[in-house]
Amino acid sequence: MFAAAVLAAQLTISDIVALHPATGSPPSAFTWSPDGSRYIYSLPPTREHGPPTLRVRDVRTGSDRLLLAAKSESRGSRSRAIAQIVWSHDSRHIAFLDNGSLHVAGADGGHDTVLANDADDPQWSPDDRRIAYVHDNDLYDVAVNTHRATRLTFDGSPMRINGDPDWLYSEEMLSVQHAYRWSPNGAAIAYLSFDESPVTPFPIQNYLPTINTVEEQRYPLAGRKNPRVQLRYVNVRTHVWHTLYDGGPHDDYVLDLDWTPDGSRVVDEILDRSQKHFRLVAFTLDGVARTILHEDNADFVDVDDVKPPIWLDHGRQFLWISQRGDVQALYRVDTATGAARRITGSYPVAAVERVDERDGVAYVSAYYHSRRDVALVRVPLRGGAPTNLTPGDGSHRVAMPERGNWYVETSSSFNSPPVIALRNLRGGATRVLFRTPDLSRFDLGTVRRLEILSKWGMLDAQLTVPAGFDPAKKYPVVVEAYGGPLPVSWGVPSNDSWKGLWPFLLAQHGFLSFTVDGPASNNDRTANARRFYKHMGVIAMAGQLAGLAWLKDQTYVDASHIGLFGWSYGGYLTAFTLTHAPDAYAAGIAGAPPADWRFYDTGYTERYMGMPQHNAAAYQATSVLPAASKLKAKLLILQGTSDDNVHLMNSISLLEAFMNAGKHVEYYVYPGARHGVTGIAAQRDRYARMLAWWERTLH
Repeated sequence: MFAAAVLAAQLTISDIVALHPATGSPPSAFTWSPDGSRYIYSLPPTREHGPPTLRVRDVRTGSDRLLLAAKSESRGSRSRAIAQIVWSHDSRHIAFLDNGSLHVAGADGGHDTVLANDADDPQWSPDDRRIAYVHDNDLYDVAVNTHRATRLTFDGSPMRINGDPDWLYSEEMLSVQHAYRWSPNGAAIAYLSFDESPVTPFPIQNYLPTINTVEEQRYPLAGRKNPRVQLRYVNVRTHVWHTLYDGGPHDDYVLDLDWTPDGSRVVDEILDRSQKHFRLVAFTLDGVARTILHEDNADFVDVDDVKPPIWLDHGRQFLWISQRGDVQALYRVDTATGAARRITGSYPVAAVERVDERDGVAYVSAYYHSRRDVALVRVPLRGGAPTNLTPGDGSHRVAMPERGNWYVETSSSFNSPPVIALRNLRGGATRVLFRTPDLSRFDLGTVRRLEILSKWGMLDAQLTVPAGFDPAKKYPVVVEAYGGPLPVSWGVPSNDSWKGLWPFLLAQHGFLSFTVDGPASNNDRTANARRFYKHMGVIAMAGQLAGLAWLKDQTYVDASHIGLFGWSYGGYLTAFTLTHAPDAYAAGIAGAPPADWRFYDTGYTERYMGMPQHNAAAYQATSVLPAASKLKAKLLILQGTSDDNVHLMNSISLLEAFMNAGKHVEYYVYPGARHGVTGIAAQRDRYARMLAWWERTLH
């Protein structure tokens, strides 16, 4: 007697996009107290469009308490959230925002008190008696005991932003995590002041009838004027401010700032408009400047992973992440001379997670033991052999406190969905905080880790095949691409980490899903990203064509039914490839695609392309628009109507170019959506529309 065969459940889009998806609802946004005794974490909302719930856990006792059942989240004027939850230096209190209201609570989440309204980016004073914040583009501070708020700057306006990164800096200058910092003695605050008046206003229309509005965004197009940024400091007692550096006359980017440990100087990162010359400059409070170190590159200096100095030996030395060598590495720098000594090896360093000067070690996230594996590595501060604290393949992302032995690790790989665990630096038991629910009922298939030979060397790739894969059959293939430059800390698409259920759903519908990193995207060597310089489309397309050639050599691939999809830069890459290699793919989906780099912002575009006034030929060669008449493949364009990153004019320009060339393309917009599509209904529609497109064009 044989048991009846159990049929595998069919994976659906509703399993992927739901309030409670098949992969579960993991905690996120772990924020540790400095002493490592507690952490705050976020749980997904219990209703659609609702905010997350915040809880605080004591790792010593295991107690877990509600900190905030938030009312709502406010997006603010930036492209990313900054410092919405901040522990006091003594780990006894928490400052946090709820819909703009500044709260303070005890370390266990109790005694919640509102200190101010319409606040942003709270930061504790060094003595933990006051909290600074930004309100209406000016800096304020509020006394924790008396709740008395004091305005510190007085020239904030819609065109003058004090202490808060503007849109350009928050989107493209990732080194700017804060635009103000307390002095070590709490007597002053150094801050960036943004004059937005030179920047051309850019209208973003929200067409929905109940909220039909026009948002006037300050968005500097490539080659146009940037905001003028000053480095200032203000005396918190007298409210008198002084300018230490004005980047306007030199058209400089004035980036992340910090104080030296003795409080005698403000240190700032200054990058010229061409992004070829970078300086770390120390300013005395009377404005005398001294360059501590400088970095120069004939193509560009990438500052995305650069953070303020991590001071050692009372400020006589500091740690610094730099791409000055063959790989992004950690250096120990002498503050007086600028002499830098590399203390990490041939593996790329993504971030410094913690420094223990007493034990003489730094803990870094790095691509170790291969460029596809992310590990927590302990590095001697004086150089020497590293120790991998998270051995094994895959991605190991961590959240660490300043002190203590516990840290949170999120691990996954191509075929292993995330597990979140509390781990101890000294070894011992691991406490699992979240494990992705069992997905075996779906019989998902598998992901194969590949390397593809090309004239640039080996390219990393991955291929998802269905359960019951038959090499004697011919399968259509969906190639998913990003293809653009990414910070080392972000990794690349083929890093060995869980990519979600969408590739497996495609596999269940009879498609192979394939991803390949181009020669410029492999971030294990700094020279790779330089290949993007003035060649944005061509070099990115080259990786996809190399992957395509490999696919067509496989006997199980239906070479006449291969499609290309990407979003953002991947959308550009899709549109560019389908018009510049028109016989390569049968169909494509371009999501939120830049059509021409003259339509994108200064900070990103000019890093890789220079200014259009000086490099017109490069801009012309990398534009999709002049090649619209060459399109042969079936093309679907998708975009949100309120996209504030890649503006809707990009898709409209593409539609006009294809129409004038007599080429028919399909187009769909998501009402009110920004650069990414959010909301259950919209996301389900996007997946369903893409699946239907592939079934219509590739089967």
